[in-house]
Amino acid sequence: MAISFTKSMLNRLNQEITEMESGIAELQKKTHKTRLKITQIEKDCKLSTSPSALSSKMSRITKLQAELKKISQQHLELSKEINKKKSTRAQLPSAE
Repeated sequence: MAISFTKSMLNRLNQEITEMESGIAELQKKTHKTRLKITQIEKDCKLSTSPSALSSKMSRITKLQAELKKISQQHLELSKEINKKKSTRAQLPSAE
């Protein structure tokens, strides 16, 4: 493989890995915010006196938990992609 081709391929892989890692950081922020929302709603549930308000809060918690599962799946997929790209990068010869 030509050095210029290898170098450009390494640069592209490094850029993609960096973008994916920042995507993971964003997903972690979303996870944290969502968990905080769930905790707050759970606290509010203890203070709720009306059944309709409690029902509404419980359905909101269910939706947020579903969102957490979705975020977790996205995180897993991104992690797998990063590992694949890092593996590909490790197999390339050094362009130096």
